[in-house]
Amino acid sequence: MVIEFFANTWLLWILVSVGTGLFWLGRDSQYFNYVFNRYSLALLTLLLVSGVVFVLMEVLPGDCAEKYIAYKNTQGETITQADIDAERARMGLDQPMVVRWASWVTDLTLRGDMGFSCSKRQSVNLALGDRFWMSFLFCMAALIFAYLIAVPFGILSAFTINKTWTDKNPQHTPTERLINSIGMSTQKVLDLVLRLVSYLGLALPNFLLALTIILLYVFAGEPMPTGLYSDEYRNVPWFGDNGFSWGKLDDFIGHIWLPIFVIGWSATALQLQTVRALVVDESNKLYVDAARARGVDGIALWAGYPVRHSISPLVNSIGFDYNRVFNDLPIVAVVIGLTDAAALLIEALSMTNDQELAAAILFLVALVIISMNFFTDVILAAIDPRVRKSVLGN
Repeated sequence: MVIEFFANTWLLWILVSVGTGLFWLGRDSQYFNYVFNRYSLALLTLLLVSGVVFVLMEVLPGDCAEKYIAYKNTQGETITQADIDAERARMGLDQPMVVRWASWVTDLTLRGDMGFSCSKRQSVNLALGDRFWMSFLFCMAALIFAYLIAVPFGILSAFTINKTWTDKNPQHTPTERLINSIGMSTQKVLDLVLRLVSYLGLALPNFLLALTIILLYVFAGEPMPTGLYSDEYRNVPWFGDNGFSWGKLDDFIGHIWLPIFVIGWSATALQLQTVRALVVDESNKLYVDAARARGVDGIALWAGYPVRHSISPLVNSIGFDYNRVFNDLPIVAVVIGLTDAAALLIEALSMTNDQELAAAILFLVALVIISMNFFTDVILAAIDPRVRKSVLGN
C-alpha cells in the first residue's frame, strides 16, 4: 500500500526532496539560500504559467467535444445537441475551468500525468511520446549551431570595427605593411559579409528560407530533404540482422540538417549582433583602457577583459534564446513535414482544439525555459564574482 502510494506520487516527492535539501543547505550558506529561493520562485512561476496556459486554451472557440462530434457527423451520423453535451460531460469539459485546471495541476504535480488527449484518444504522455524530445533536440542543436558561429565571429566583428583596411604604420617595412594590409582587408571583408548575413537572418522569415532550400532541391532534380527519413528508410529499424543501420543514419543526417539550419538561422543572426554589441560595449570601458595602459595588448587584452566579461549575459540568455527558437519551429515543422511536438501543437490549436494536449506542450516549453534560467542563474552566481556580489551581497 505504501509502495503504491509513493509510486502514484513520485514526482511530488522528488520536488519536495530537492526543496528540502536546498533549504537544509541554505541554513548555513548564503549561496544555497539563494538557490533555494530561486528554486521556489521557479516552481511558483510554473504554477502561474499553467494557469495562464489554461486561460488561453479556454478562450479558443469551441472545444474538443464539438470537433469530435463534428467529425462523426461527417461520417453520416445524425448529431444532436444532447450528443454534444453528453460527449462534453464524458470528457469532463462541462466542469468549470478552475476545477479542470486544479485537477490537471494535481495529476501533473503528483505523478507527471499531463492529462488525456481527446483528439488522439489516449493520454497526453503517450500522444507526445518522443516528439517533445525531438523538438527539444532540434532547438538545442540549433542553439549550439548559432553559438558556435555567433560567438567567435561576433568577437571578430567587434575586434575589427575600428580597424582600418590597410596598414599605414611608417615603422613597418613595405613587405610588413603589405602582409598586414592583406590580413586587415580580409578581416574587414569577412566582417561585412557576416553583418550582411546577420541582417538577412533578421529580415528573412525562417519558413521562406525553408521553402527556398526545398525549391533549390526540386530545380536540381534531387529528392527533397523533408521529414526525418526518406521513404526507403522510414520503416527500417536502427538495429537489424546485420547490425546497426549506417544507411539509415546517413539518411537521417541528410534530413536533420535542414530544420537545424533553418531554425538556427535567425538565432545566429541575432546572437551575432548581440555578441558584437556586448564586446564593443565592454571594450570601451575604463578598465580596458587601464589594462592597455599597463601594456596588455592583442589577444591577451581582448580575451582577458571585454570578451570574458561579455560571456555572462550570453549564458543568462540561453533560456530566452530557446524560447525564440521554439517559436520558429511550428511553422518550419509544417513546411518541412516534421511530426514533432511543434507540429502537434499547430494541430491541437488550429484543427482539433485539443486543449490538454496544447496546454501540455506549452507547459513543457515553459518548463525547459524556466529550468534553463534557473541553472544559468545558479551557475553564474557560483562562478562570476559580479553576479555573486549582486545576488548574495558579498
